Amino acid sequence: MAKELIIDDLVILGQSSPDRLSDGRISVCTAGYSPIHGFIRLYPTRIDSKLRMWSVVLATVERNPKNSRLESWKIKGSRIEWYSLDDIAKVKRILLPKERLSFVSPHVDGCIHDIREEGRSLGIIKPVKKECYLSERLEFNPYDQLTLDGSKVLKDKNRFPFQPRVKFMCGSCKSENGHDQQILEWGIYEWMRKNPGKEEKVWKNLFAHESRQKIFFLVGNMAFHPASFIVISILRIRHA
Repeated sequence: MAKELIIDDLVILGQSSPDRLSDGRISVCTAGYSPIHGFIRLYPTRIDSKLRMWSVVLATVERNPKNSRLESWKIKGSRIEWYSLDDIAKVKRILLPKERLSFVSPHVDGCIHDIREEGRSLGIIKPVKKECYLSERLEFNPYDQLTLDGSKVLKDKNRFPFQPRVKFMCGSCKSENGHDQQILEWGIYEWMRKNPGKEEKVWKNLFAHESRQKIFFLVGNMAFHPASFIVISILRIRHA
């Protein structure tokens, strides 16, 4: 297993909601697909990184000793050079809208069960049915955390009153009752943060142009529960 790679064709397909590392850094999990190296997960990455959706990225990556999943890497020097990661992981260009469907389509799996059986921790699913909803979080702290200097700490997913979820069937679903999974897409949490009291409207905003789009889910398993998958991001790609 390679301990270090130079990847120059990684297309970013999603970023999860931020979380706080033990040393105080705020990070997001960024995931995508490289035509040469396959699915790639980068963690940690900065919340203000330029590695946004559909970016084509050049980066030197190394194995994360805390994560044994084959698709998991971290940007080389990410801890020491945390404040200059954009100089290490560079955006070459943005994948054009007309390129996106042809890029994603060949990598779509029939079912999450197929991804799991192949031993992968990342994949793309085309849902044939979906029902998005917000599940009330029974235990959460509604109060903002403060740093030592009195500034607010960015909320992680556990500090929101709702958990975004989706019930769906895969294109070739092997689960009789389909799937019911948590959604970690950062954009959904940003909507809830900016629109308190209007959280349910996130779905109308997210799928406002669905009649002109094809919908895919970028899914991944959980590091400490590898049999359990979550939706990292919802890909909405305009079709002709």
